[in-house]
Amino acid sequence: MNLTILPLRAIISESLILLVIIAMESWFFQLRLNLIPKVSVEYATVMNLISTCIGWVFFIYGVSLLPNISNTWEKQIVAYILFSKIPAITPLFILLIFLFFLISIIIKLVCFNLCESLWNKESKTHSTGIKISQALRELRTPKFMVITVAHTCSHLVIWLILFWQRSELT
Repeated sequence: MNLTILPLRAIISESLILLVIIAMESWFFQLRLNLIPKVSVEYATVMNLISTCIGWVFFIYGVSLLPNISNTWEKQIVAYILFSKIPAITPLFILLIFLFFLISIIIKLVCFNLCESLWNKESKTHSTGIKISQALRELRTPKFMVITVAHTCSHLVIWLILFWQRSELT
């Protein structure tokens, strides 16, 4: 894939979606975790930026593997990024969306715990670092449920924005 074209539409769209998601998730953190607004926005920003960066790294790595697999997949991905033309939804596409959804929840939980360990004075005395096993042990805590609900709602908003964006283009 030739990376000499700068996908400004995708960058602007991703930035606007991130702003909406950060605002939405920080509202959930304020409401359910009783965080002050500044802290909830900081947590949501760190969680979403790290999750987005990891997602783009995996996406770019995956696209670099695609020319060896299928030329039509590469054309569909480029058409989606540059022109917002969504290809036909296949079962593999739905499976990948669900997989990325689950992976991003785990990334956000780890990032939330990282933010707590770095910024929360009470947690500095209890733990020295963040581990993935520690984050996975917290899957049944109210904090994880709030992160899951906020993440689910933000993904629904993403789909609504993308659906609206697609209907405006056609």
